Amino acid sequence: MKTGETMNFINKDFLNYFKSKPKQEVKLDVSLELIGEDSIKCDFYIGIDNMYKLKNLRDFSKARLNAQDIIYGPDFMYNISNNYFGYDEEKIVEMIEEYGIGLSYTSSLREQQSMYLNGGSVKRLIEYLEYKDFEFKYRNLYYTPRIIRGDLPISISLEMDDNKVLLKSEGKLPVPISQRGDVVFYKGDIYLLSGENGIYYKKLYTILEKYNEISFKSEEVSEVLTNVVPKLEKITNNVIIDENIEENISEKLLVKYYFDLEEEKITCDIKFDYEGENEGKFIVKNEQKEEEAIYRLYTYYFEKDNNKYIFTGNDEQLYDFLTVEINRLKNIGEVYYSDKLKAKKIYSSSSIRIGLGEEINHYLEFSFKIDGINEKEYKNIIKAFKDNKRFYKLGNGNFINLEEQETKDTFKLMESLGFTSDFNRMQINTNKALYIENLMTDKKLPYIEGIEKISEISRKIKSIDEEKIEIPKHLNATLRDYQIDGLNWFKTLEKCGFGGILADEMGLGKTLQTITFLLSENDKKSLIITPTSLVYNWKKEFEKFAPSLKIAVAHGSKKEREKIVSNIDSYDVILTTYGSLRNDLEKYEEINFDYCIIDEAQNIKNPTAISTDAVKSINAHSKFALTGTPIENNLLELWSIFDFIMPGYLYSLRKFDAIFIKDESQLENLKKMIKPFILRRTKKQVIKELPDKIEKEFLVELNREQKKAYAIYADYTKKKLEEQNNKITVFSYLTKLRQLCLDPSIVIDDYSGKSSKIEACLEIIKDYTQIESKVLVFSQFTTVLKNIGAKLDKNNIKYVYLDGQTKAEERLRLVDEFNKSKEINVFLISLKAGGTGLNLTSANTVIHFDPWWNPAVENQASDRAHRYGQREVVEVIKLIAKGTIEEKIVKLQENKKELIDDIINNDLSQGNILKGLSEKDILDLFK
Repeated sequence: MKTGETMNFINKDFLNYFKSKPKQEVKLDVSLELIGEDSIKCDFYIGIDNMYKLKNLRDFSKARLNAQDIIYGPDFMYNISNNYFGYDEEKIVEMIEEYGIGLSYTSSLREQQSMYLNGGSVKRLIEYLEYKDFEFKYRNLYYTPRIIRGDLPISISLEMDDNKVLLKSEGKLPVPISQRGDVVFYKGDIYLLSGENGIYYKKLYTILEKYNEISFKSEEVSEVLTNVVPKLEKITNNVIIDENIEENISEKLLVKYYFDLEEEKITCDIKFDYEGENEGKFIVKNEQKEEEAIYRLYTYYFEKDNNKYIFTGNDEQLYDFLTVEINRLKNIGEVYYSDKLKAKKIYSSSSIRIGLGEEINHYLEFSFKIDGINEKEYKNIIKAFKDNKRFYKLGNGNFINLEEQETKDTFKLMESLGFTSDFNRMQINTNKALYIENLMTDKKLPYIEGIEKISEISRKIKSIDEEKIEIPKHLNATLRDYQIDGLNWFKTLEKCGFGGILADEMGLGKTLQTITFLLSENDKKSLIITPTSLVYNWKKEFEKFAPSLKIAVAHGSKKEREKIVSNIDSYDVILTTYGSLRNDLEKYEEINFDYCIIDEAQNIKNPTAISTDAVKSINAHSKFALTGTPIENNLLELWSIFDFIMPGYLYSLRKFDAIFIKDESQLENLKKMIKPFILRRTKKQVIKELPDKIEKEFLVELNREQKKAYAIYADYTKKKLEEQNNKITVFSYLTKLRQLCLDPSIVIDDYSGKSSKIEACLEIIKDYTQIESKVLVFSQFTTVLKNIGAKLDKNNIKYVYLDGQTKAEERLRLVDEFNKSKEINVFLISLKAGGTGLNLTSANTVIHFDPWWNPAVENQASDRAHRYGQREVVEVIKLIAKGTIEEKIVKLQENKKELIDDIINNDLSQGNILKGLSEKDILDLFK
């Protein structure tokens, strides 16, 4: 054959090899025979229609390995590629293959014709035959056995015979046919046992087959019952124990742990006591429980040393053992302590003693003691607690438990009272009585000796609080219920000699409540310190609500301020500003006020500022602070305000920082400590008492540059009026004069000063947006609105803007954006463009920057927020420049409403309007 023809033949043969052909299933018959005591001879037959014996297991295995044909008869040729076996039979064939491959060329014909198995291979083959019929030859008899897993159907008995105990079987025992005893032949069937049970059974079979019974002495019966019987019960469920034995069996175990202290090491001796052991009972040992009892010691860091167990753990593990784990051993058995070990003590909260002594000059003596512990260790114990340690190890090796809630609460109380390092001459001010009483109610503190003294002080405070408060007769206002509560709060704190912070939300009348309190106190001298922008608002509110009080404003020129302070006896209330107070401080040093009240108390939030020191240097019997935001940035601000109202109540700044700022776990105690002295109500809390709309005027004093510009132009206009005596000419200057009140830069090109009204407006916006209020700002001058917008930009306050140039579609988009956005809280609106047609119910604050004196027009603008769908109280703030035409026109408004409307609307065509004002009225507008 040529080379090309040879290649074609090979290629064709190669392709034919991979062609898909239907495989035929091959049958497998198995025949087993017991050879000797524990060796199995296996013969195999394969075929499809006719069965052929596998005469050479080595050739069969090699043919499978190489996928070669092997012929067994004229009608059957086996090839692994064309034939297959069933699932279980394939496992048997794999065993044949393993066996055949292991045969060598020199293997005997006998070894090649049959497979000989022993050891674990016997059980493996029998397991593969579990669901297959096969033949088993045993002592020249042939069987078709079932393969059964489980207990052997035999009976084993344990009987008393005189002083002996006999173990024997009833009838013939099954025959082990594997070396391990895990394959057993019995009455034509084969039984499979676990490896361990097979070993036990084979040992039993070997002895009983030879001796028929096993005899034990009476003292060996306990071991038989403990070790032998449980194993027999795993082989057969028919183990019969003689009644005489059964009635004498004891299984009840009592574990006993004996702990001692030897050379500063804890030792344990463990005993296993069985009931009736000394009374001749047959003991069945609970080995599992014994092992568990010993194992538990190992888990608690004990190691065996000779006949005892010695603790080898560290302090942390020793503490855990003495506090928790040793008690858990009681779930296993009885625990005994030597006298030495009993002396190794864990101190708990029950050892802590707290006491309160007599009240002297508003102070109570405070005592602290831990029974059995040297006072020199107290400081380190408190430090360990502050470091969040679970325990503290005393110098004598004992421990104090710092995990108990009672202990934690006690040490937190002491820390909050400022007792952290010095435990000599401890005293607490009676102003902390309410705090301690509340803490006793809420926390699991140890018994405090003398607690009745705190309760007595608290009752006094509460009795004052419950007294019927009389509202001053000369008050020109009707107080709401929450404002009456505020008055009661002022009076209670004042009678107790305490100070306080009135922290009501803006718009709830902190000023009115304060004025009412001062009016209720006869013949008292008060100093009120405010920001410059608010000092005349206070004066106006006093004149409105308490005209009977004599008020003086120590603000302005130095000469005027000194005159007022020098004549202080002529006044009930002195109003001054933070700046003026700082400049006049030496004038106040010798004055003792009854009350000192600071408004916008966040002005002293910086404890190191000069103005803060000036405020705190004022001498007064009681001090109060007013602020809607007692904390703007951090807790130091709160400390600074408390340092004014009640110096020392929150300790020194350094100690406050260590106790409350660096230890967040003390925040809850801080809240309880300050709660009696802070009164805070929100609009949502008292909304039922409030009208739908709160309106108030906010007087703004112009700064020096703005006053100067205004005065020059007012004098110029006045001269023009006197020269011309022409009302029409005078009124043409009105708009420009009003613009000077708002922002001189929109009138004067080279004006470099600030606008007091814009600054005041900005502060109000900051205050309200900080509490997430939404604010509408209206002005009729777009140039002013744009200047306000520039200020908002510099302060990173987001806003939207609308004026007459805004298209209709854009108006709707801006309104929708403002109502839905959580980031945009300010809407700047031109009064004429946005006074109507807008639904802005997401806003709850309205600022009229330049009031529109026609109430109807102004209300239309306010009603952008105060309308159907509004769920909150709307606060309307009117900014009015003090001492300017704005203030004058407000006063004229009541008598000349029609005229004022026409003036502001620039509608001056009707002669009768001008005739309505006298020459004096007109001149007064420009003073």
